[in-house]
Amino acid sequence: MTKASERHSATRTKILDAGIAIWADHTPSVLVNGFTVARIATVANVTRSTFYAYWPSAEEYVADLVAHLIDLDTMNYPSIVANLPIDIRPKSGVTDLPKAVVESSRAHFEAAVNDESFGLRLAFLSKADDPAIAATLKELYRNAEAAQYAPFLISLERWGRKLREPIDESMMQIIFSSLLEGLASRYRLDPDSFSPDLYGLALLPLLVTLTRRPEDDRGLYEIVDSLNSWPAVGLAGKLRDSEIATDQSSAAIAGTSMREVTIAIRRLLARIGFGELSMTEIAGVTGYSESTLQQMFGSRPGIAMCLLFVNCFERYQSVAPELTGIALVREFIDINTDEIQRNPAIAQNMMLLLSGHTAQPRYELIDFDARPLFDAAVRQAFERGELRSDLDPKQFSFLLQRTVLIEAGPIANATPEIDAVELLLQAAGAPPRAVTSNSGTV
Repeated sequence: MTKASERHSATRTKILDAGIAIWADHTPSVLVNGFTVARIATVANVTRSTFYAYWPSAEEYVADLVAHLIDLDTMNYPSIVANLPIDIRPKSGVTDLPKAVVESSRAHFEAAVNDESFGLRLAFLSKADDPAIAATLKELYRNAEAAQYAPFLISLERWGRKLREPIDESMMQIIFSSLLEGLASRYRLDPDSFSPDLYGLALLPLLVTLTRRPEDDRGLYEIVDSLNSWPAVGLAGKLRDSEIATDQSSAAIAGTSMREVTIAIRRLLARIGFGELSMTEIAGVTGYSESTLQQMFGSRPGIAMCLLFVNCFERYQSVAPELTGIALVREFIDINTDEIQRNPAIAQNMMLLLSGHTAQPRYELIDFDARPLFDAAVRQAFERGELRSDLDPKQFSFLLQRTVLIEAGPIANATPEIDAVELLLQAAGAPPRAVTSNSGTV
């Protein structure tokens, strides 16, 4: 390259660099009026005629400026974040991971706010429908998304997390970058409006829902099925607040209503998934108002519990009468396990109910509770000397039923070779399970 060519190239680069330098001043007036030829020439310390020697118009300059940003690789976020004064890498043995995520995200957020090309990318969005710049602008944003996502991807790998379907890497890049730059732009205009930690706080629930452990193969829609209970829980609270007398509201519900409605809901499930089932549909089939149904079941997890109860209760009635003691306990365990595995969404909602986060059903109206029958079988096994006499039958029955709920659900799929329920039984003194079952229940 000749010296004249070098000077030509250096001058062109200097003018392009001036386009970036303009945006170092983040005041709203600059953001609105940034790209005038006069302003660019002043910052580059050249005359307007020199500017026009390279670009006939500001529009063509803008197109080259986008390409210049791509060539500069100004969005090398792994380097930017690595050079920040705090160490944001996830540590092994971290006991407060949410706090570590927020601290790490603060570093990413500060890198975005201080990125010299950030303001330019925001300004260029107004030109997204300009065919002369659209393709280059798309490449610029994709580069930015990939660069901003890179440190996050490293963190995912170190934490042993994977993306949850239907989210894929390209979708996560867009989500990550849009949240980051949206908050960063708001922060630039009004830095006193919120703390930089807001980005990490917003990212935390996304991490929980959109990523998973390697052995957790549930999709996004499976883990958010509990959302369907939110309106029900809210309505239950309103009903409790507005009830004048609990006894009056109870009197309006017949003793057999819970069983009839639960069986009607079970029929609905033959054509509607539990996640799509609404109180409105149940009301239409049963003839009860939604508020009355809410009084009965409390929440969607309350419906799930009643469905499990009625299915197990009915199947318990058909068990061979000659089964007694520990053999009957194992038969009931097999029935419970089968019902939970056939209805994973119901089992997941049951866990929500047992954790105390949703409203409970009206237990005094449930005449199909299978638990007393299970308790009676366990008590009989103790009376027959098949279980250790130093254990409390009621407590042991409770432990068995809770363990069945956990072990039969998706959470135990990673260790199918371990039969935790059988281990509990044998630890309590039960003889080993026979090779075949009298009734053939699986």
